[in-house]
Amino acid sequence: MAISMTATQVIAQLKKWHIGYAEITGWATHNRAGHGAWGPVNGFIWHHTGADVTDAKAYAAGTLYNGLSDLPGPLCHFSIGKDGTVYLVGWGRANHAGGGDPVTLQHVINEDYTGQLHPTKGNSNGVDGNAHFYGVEIQYSGNHAMSDAQYATARRLSAAILDFHGWTEKSVIAHGEWSSDKWDPGYAPDKIMAMPAVRADVAATLAAGPQEEDVALTTDDIDKIAAAVAATLWTADNVPAARPPVNNTDYYKADGKTLNNVTWTGGYTLQTTVEGVRKTQQQVGALSDDVAAIKTKVDALAVGGVNLDALAAKVADLLAARLAQ
Repeated sequence: MAISMTATQVIAQLKKWHIGYAEITGWATHNRAGHGAWGPVNGFIWHHTGADVTDAKAYAAGTLYNGLSDLPGPLCHFSIGKDGTVYLVGWGRANHAGGGDPVTLQHVINEDYTGQLHPTKGNSNGVDGNAHFYGVEIQYSGNHAMSDAQYATARRLSAAILDFHGWTEKSVIAHGEWSSDKWDPGYAPDKIMAMPAVRADVAATLAAGPQEEDVALTTDDIDKIAAAVAATLWTADNVPAARPPVNNTDYYKADGKTLNNVTWTGGYTLQTTVEGVRKTQQQVGALSDDVAAIKTKVDALAVGGVNLDALAAKVADLLAARLAQ
């Protein structure tokens, strides 16, 4: 039993445990104040969203922040995207746990149980869980396992909360262990995860302590890196600052195999452009060994490190958009 962390303390714990996160605007004061109690807090509940989400930040800022027609947001405190990024959705009372078994609540408070918990009460006849639990919505359907990155982050997020409050892994439960109406988080249709194994993993993560090398870049970080790389490539000496207009009927002249230095509108020359492309190709080729070495180092990082393929795709998309202008 404890007083909830403040929003500032949440950020500090995420940083301490090297957890990549993104803040949804207004999250720190977004809650259901006036619609029930908040605290004392006793534990942490894992949920799945029930759908495989393609745009994690938009889903967190939309559905999870605003809620549903019959259930106002926030619907959680934290959400975890497929890449392991934590999204901060709300702070204070949130509509996530609903009604649940008072026997389960007492077990969590006492941390005196073993095995999987099997609640006999649910949303209609249980006690108010929104007052007592932090909640995380993991963005996947539950009809299959969550991603490795999601599971790694969920363990570390749990450890960060336990570390702050001095709790053990027995303060981490599944929604399906709280409410008889639920089966999340799942690994197959209507199949709840084996939470004793989850709690054992959380305990191991907590015992190991914060691991600096396990730091993850958020999706926002990746977007910023991609934009910086694309901007650097675009303004390099051999890449034109804008696409040369092709409104001249005499684009080039051939003199055997030599291209003449024919001027385009805007001061660009075909010869200069061709030379620039060739030089850029040479530079890219020279970088291949470096890229391979970097990728080897990146692949050796813990889950949540930089995905070079994803980063390269973002850079390519940005450059393609500029070329299309």
